[in-house]
Amino acid sequence: MFKELLSSIGIGSTKVNTVLFEDIIERGKEVKGEVHIIGGISEQKISEIYIHIDSEFHKYDHDMTEFPDITEPILEIKVTDPLVIRPHEEKIIPISFTIPYYTPITFGKQTVQIQTELKINLLNHPVEKHDFILIDPFINDIFIFFKKQGFRHNFESGFCRSKPPTSTNPTHCLQNFFLENKDGVKVYFTGNEKDINIHLSEKDQVRNFLITRDQDLSIQLSKLYPINK
Repeated sequence: MFKELLSSIGIGSTKVNTVLFEDIIERGKEVKGEVHIIGGISEQKISEIYIHIDSEFHKYDHDMTEFPDITEPILEIKVTDPLVIRPHEEKIIPISFTIPYYTPITFGKQTVQIQTELKINLLNHPVEKHDFILIDPFINDIFIFFKKQGFRHNFESGFCRSKPPTSTNPTHCLQNFFLENKDGVKVYFTGNEKDINIHLSEKDQVRNFLITRDQDLSIQLSKLYPINK
């Protein structure tokens, strides 16, 4: 009877661990891994298992509430349909998914997390959560280019803020990068988009350059002015 009660409320029973095969994940590429489900002291009926890719961001600059930072699921992946896990049984479920470009990359204090969640008796039970490193070589090459030109990130660069959802980014997460050189030339762009619109500001002039992933990056960057004269 006691074991049945534990099972019915989902306490002290099933354990879940999600394992990704790569330590560093590349945005826009397929991610592979496994979900390990380990039964506890009693048989457990699991309605569904989900994986969430989450990121924390600041709601508004003027937000004075006690909790200005919120966490939002960027991506949700359904792992399995209803199943029964027997006492001490282990099930391994292979997973694969692609992290979209509107997911922010890890940069400075900006983190990305993966959370595994069980649904038992129509209730959600977050059971496992950890950070992972998410990169984008395309964005990194842009950083390298500007670093060679004498630009440096400011303290706000890469930190996510809240925004309204759009057709290209259905989340509330906006990751902007801000760079500046010693002459006061400023560069800023949104990093969690597939193609990157770079804004180059010098004195009272602002120029925009669309950098796309389907064209040679070095040729596109060489056209920036006044960095390359």
